[in-house]
Amino acid sequence: MNKNFKVVQINGLSGILFLVLIVTGLFCGFVIFPIWVIMTVWNAVVADIFYGPVINYIQAAMLWILVALVLYLILKNSVSIKIQRDANLSEEELKELDNATAKSEDSTDEDN
Repeated sequence: MNKNFKVVQINGLSGILFLVLIVTGLFCGFVIFPIWVIMTVWNAVVADIFYGPVINYIQAAMLWILVALVLYLILKNSVSIKIQRDANLSEEELKELDNATAKSEDSTDEDN
């Protein structure tokens, strides 16, 4: 058995109510409150100052989902480009590779 597991035991009605309280708090803190903030700020800035459209809760929720997805993709840090020189290639092999690349580029230019 894995010793890293933590067992949480819910005892009776008070444990279930406590779990519901925690889930409700997390839902409100990460979903409802940001949607309300986005809607309020949008309506205060865009609608009142720039005379733009007013948004409702559904539109603010879609905007929040868009912001969350963009932040997830930016902060995920899964895209990385690594360029390195192979130490096993000699200078002559590198020149041959460069010449082959240049020839293939010339042939594609002639085709166009």
